[in-house]
Amino acid sequence: MTQPRLFCFGLGYTGLRLARAAQAKGWRVAGTCRDASKAIALRREGIATFLFDGRSPLSDAAEALAGTTHLLCAVPPDAESDPVLRLHSKNIAALSATLTWLGLLSSTGIYGDCGGAWIDEARPPRPATDDNRRRLAAERDWLALGGQLARPVSVLRLPGIYGPQGRSPIDALLAGRARRIVKPGQIFNRIHVDDLVAVLAAAMERDCSGDRNGPHLYNVCDDEPAPADEVLVYAAHLLGMQPPPAEPFDTAALSDFARHFYAESRRIRNDRIKQELGVMLRYPSYREGLHAIAGAAAGTAPRDRGLRAGG
Repeated sequence: MTQPRLFCFGLGYTGLRLARAAQAKGWRVAGTCRDASKAIALRREGIATFLFDGRSPLSDAAEALAGTTHLLCAVPPDAESDPVLRLHSKNIAALSATLTWLGLLSSTGIYGDCGGAWIDEARPPRPATDDNRRRLAAERDWLALGGQLARPVSVLRLPGIYGPQGRSPIDALLAGRARRIVKPGQIFNRIHVDDLVAVLAAAMERDCSGDRNGPHLYNVCDDEPAPADEVLVYAAHLLGMQPPPAEPFDTAALSDFARHFYAESRRIRNDRIKQELGVMLRYPSYREGLHAIAGAAAGTAPRDRGLRAGG
């Protein structure tokens, strides 16, 4: 078997964790970042890293992408379009001899406000912001490219991603920057980054023979949507701290972005990642996830999962 090669446009919080999980299983890994010093550090880890800012193409795209079997786009669209497709769709199309899978990180924001209702992937998208309209356009463009190449495209629609290393309510509380905004009836969805990596691994390994260019849309979230203030109170309990004082949404001083964030409410179903990909969530609710983050400093956090070794 040919050794698989993952190329990730966007070695950020999620992309880098996926790359390291793949590398640990014997895959060749490569990807992009914006910062030259970060690129140097990642190259020392054995991750072939190339600079990409979304405005200019890779300096030698053919060389950077050569041999790629699995390609993930974790770069969001900009005001014009999806920068990866805008600058490199022809280079990706030229990988037809090796490419077996395409993936895109999208957003559950493409559904718009659902009034707190339970929804699944059959829900017609109704994005309410320019950012989410661009996300939906990017989904369609990536699916079209997959159809052109007769390759499967997995579109992962993501809520808020949390995890260790500064990305949780625990970190916000310890840093003294947590705010407890209370809006009755408001529901948010979330996913622990390690469960997201597990879903990505399962999607990459899925046997799509006979359904190679069909749309594979996945809502990636845990089992328990919950109000943000409930999650914050629980995190404070784990730390033995008093939670911040409640701030009513109607009178809280919030940015326009944050205020819109609270304007949408939905409960996301995740049945498809379980039924089609066979994923069992390690963190089915925020409680298990926050416990793992609290224990990470003691070396008790679980390791990344998934991805068979090549060879």
